[in-house]
Amino acid sequence: QDDELVPFHDQVEARFAAWLSGQEQAGVTFTEVQLKWLGWMKANIASELGIEPESFEYTPFVEHGGIGRAVEVFGARLIPLMDELTTALAA
Repeated sequence: QDDELVPFHDQVEARFAAWLSGQEQAGVTFTEVQLKWLGWMKANIASELGIEPESFEYTPFVEHGGIGRAVEVFGARLIPLMDELTTALAA
């Protein structure tokens, strides 16, 4: 329990920045396109408390190719990445 009430969106932003920093320290890099998709995924987690394959049927994902395009962008790492982000940002 926190001593201060912090909006969930702000918590997600801070957690995402920490997660990205951890990825960078681990030697993981993301392309500009991947970072754009990660930003959309972050926003989805902030509003829906997670991200699922069905999330890609809605805005903003569907306007950019939906789950098919997300698989092109992230490959086999997409589903594990969704789980990892949900845990890191919404837990």
